[in-house]
Amino acid sequence: MRASRRVTGSRVHGFTLVELLVVIAIIAVLIGLLLPAVQAAREAARRSSCSNNTRQLGLGLATFHDTRMAFPAHRSPGGATGVSWLCLVLPQLEQAALADEVLPAAAAMTAGQNANRVLGKNRIASFVCPSAIADRSSSTIDDITGFGNAYTTHYVGNMGPIGTNPATGSAYSANPSGQGLLACEGILPLHPSVTSSNPTEPVGVRMSQVTDGTSKTLMLFEASWRGLETASYRSWVRGISWSNDATAAKNVQHAMGVVTYNGGSNFNVISMGSNHPGGCVVAMADSSTRFLAQAIDLNRVLLPLASRGGTEPAVE
Repeated sequence: MRASRRVTGSRVHGFTLVELLVVIAIIAVLIGLLLPAVQAAREAARRSSCSNNTRQLGLGLATFHDTRMAFPAHRSPGGATGVSWLCLVLPQLEQAALADEVLPAAAAMTAGQNANRVLGKNRIASFVCPSAIADRSSSTIDDITGFGNAYTTHYVGNMGPIGTNPATGSAYSANPSGQGLLACEGILPLHPSVTSSNPTEPVGVRMSQVTDGTSKTLMLFEASWRGLETASYRSWVRGISWSNDATAAKNVQHAMGVVTYNGGSNFNVISMGSNHPGGCVVAMADSSTRFLAQAIDLNRVLLPLASRGGTEPAVE
């Protein structure tokens, strides 16, 4: 007589329902463990790409200095916003054809379809951090007829520190501005010293003026952290205007990732930072790249790093 078998549950392709649920749960756990690893790998690739962008920009600035014996000098023609240093280093970034369209002595963003404004239709890959959320200006001030808002940059030059020099106890030098001063003591300021009026001739910082050491002085940094895309981005063509706004260069005044543009009078002091976990990529005056930690101390490290000749040590 054939023995009878007990059926303990429904079977699907040889598995009981309970066994199938266990397998599904195990797969879900494995996926849960795998996704963070995949995301971390993708972010590592984005950060590597961002570091490469920063390195290209740093080398472009170094090559510019070797040719002109000074870093790019900003103009503010008639007090208007001039073109950015990014426009001036296009030849060093293998963008010679686009560089030929730049009018260095003209305003960057006058109304209408002027030659400099329309350059913003070009998306330059080395100006854009792959971890950033947006790659266009967040203001219609940069609207290009028939195109929309111009492309932006996520890398800005260091105009210099705003605050107190810990070595001297004196305030770092700056020129007046309705948007948070125009620092003088960095690598890419409007003017490398205090002046009573809009400079008639552009003056660039020379390597010999970086007396704190080129490996210890910020040249450019990321400004692309979450929150900036809603109000703070502008066209990469925009440089600096006398006694007003600075786009492609910023002061260093606040800790990383804390200050966005408030729509009023702080545009020049937007915090550096990025969407890379833990900090942001910077380039030093010797063209080397570094990753600065989010928690880096403002007064003991960031301000001294932003100063080219303040004699103050950056205590890291």
